[in-house]
Amino acid sequence: MKDENIEQFCLRESASIHACMEVIDKNKQGIALVVNAQRRLIGTITDGDIRRFILSGGSVEQTVSRVMWSNPLTAHLGTSREEIRELMNRHLVRNIPILDEDGCPCNVVSLRDIVSEEDDGQCAVIIAGGEGKRLRPMTGDIPKPMVRLNDKPILENIMKALTKGGIGNIYISINYKADVIEDYFKDGSAYGAKIDYLREKRKLGTVGPLTLLPEVPTEPLLVINGDVITKTNFSRLIEFHKQHRCIMTVAAIQYMLKIPYGVLDLSGHYLLGVEEKPRKIFLCNAGIYMINPEVIPIIPKNRKFDVTDLIKELVRKGLPVTAFPIHEYWIDIGRPEDLKKAQIDLRSS
Repeated sequence: MKDENIEQFCLRESASIHACMEVIDKNKQGIALVVNAQRRLIGTITDGDIRRFILSGGSVEQTVSRVMWSNPLTAHLGTSREEIRELMNRHLVRNIPILDEDGCPCNVVSLRDIVSEEDDGQCAVIIAGGEGKRLRPMTGDIPKPMVRLNDKPILENIMKALTKGGIGNIYISINYKADVIEDYFKDGSAYGAKIDYLREKRKLGTVGPLTLLPEVPTEPLLVINGDVITKTNFSRLIEFHKQHRCIMTVAAIQYMLKIPYGVLDLSGHYLLGVEEKPRKIFLCNAGIYMINPEVIPIIPKNRKFDVTDLIKELVRKGLPVTAFPIHEYWIDIGRPEDLKKAQIDLRSS
């Protein structure tokens, strides 16, 4: 049976990757279908494909032909749910296009259509013990995550983003002015979540609070700093992490540095060339992570331990760590000017 909404998945091979990103965001399934003039399927592109392309230095202004899979996994109309689920498990995919007898897409079956993913043990930790010294006097009587962003605390924006991404089990690590956060959010039921608190007796850094969890989770844990606002879809981050089978995934944001001078390329004292006013792009830590349960015992107890310490330790041990590039809106609210910018950005979005 043809899905009347199938066109929202489709685009032509000449479309840009940026246009493909818009298609994926609109259909909310994490996949786009590339079709030819006869509407036959010639390729697929997932959200993960685009993020891997960005990591490799690719530009979103290039055409989708640079990133699409030209021999995609598909199923024919009439394939049973059991067969589709077996295909998904065997090939580690979450979406399969369904084709009619002419090879034209007529539906997209998602894993969520086949099996309920509710109560799958997925939970998150929000690191919210910061003082926010650079935001004073606003943080004189409240912790940094409780600073108002368009009439709501920063922390409430994060909470709603998590629940929107299907994460309802939330821990909040608290230290400075902890009672302000507890009194405001209580048990989380007003936000459609279950909140428990990790009470830091001393400041434990950005991953040290994970040692306060009452038990080691059974699923990878999403950890986010309490001063980060983003429109990225957390379910995409979770999927990306599971697909790559790494022990930790670090969300990354692009930072561009424009150098206003000609940069000299030297070999010793010899000049080899000049690059005029180059732009250098760096991937920077976005303050959001996916961490496997087996990582938590590596974190020392009762002392400050930051994510940089953890990454260095995992790399030293030879354990696989990957990056998830965020191309959606993101801002770290560390200074008054960041707060002002976020207020303007979110009001206009």
